[in-house]
Formats: sequence, C-alpha cells, structure tokens
Amino acid sequence: MSDEKLEVKESDMEEAEQAVVIGVVREAQRLYNIDKDVAAFVKEELDKQLGATWHIICGKCFGSRVSYEMGHFLLLKCNKVNVMIFKCGY
Repeated sequence: MSDEKLEVKESDMEEAEQAVVIGVVREAQRLYNIDKDVAAFVKEELDKQLGATWHIICGKCFGSRVSYEMGHFLLLKCNKVNVMIFKCGY
C-alpha cells in the first residue's frame, strides 16, 4: 500500500521483534478490512512465529491497561487504526 502511514506510539520490543510484528500487521491490513479479522490474523501469526501467547487489541478508539511480559509490548497506528500488541503467557 503506497499511502500507508505507520507510527509507533510506544514500544519496549527489540528492533528485530518489532520488525516482525510490524510486517505481520501490514500483511493483516492488506488482507482484511474488519478490525477483529486483523486482530485474529496478527495473533495467529505471532503465536506461530514468535511463540505464544500474544494478545491483540485493534480499533480506532479504545482505552486500556494491561499486564505484559517486559520487552514484548508495541502500540502503533497503521492506516488510522490503533493496534496494541503484547505478550502475556501467565
């Protein structure tokens, strides 16, 4: 998508992991138009590629407070949609 806009709002991920996650989010938005479908795709792919257990919150407007494993949190805005991604397996 040539007019794609991506902004990382907050992250404590290492750059390599963040690059994988961003690639998966971009692919999900290319394939799906509905937020719940984007979230489902991202979760399935991250669980496969980076190990379980990933949680995805996706939408234009939401509030949140979550617990997560240190080094595995990313909040970004991609094409006007906020996507919160974090790993929490406990």
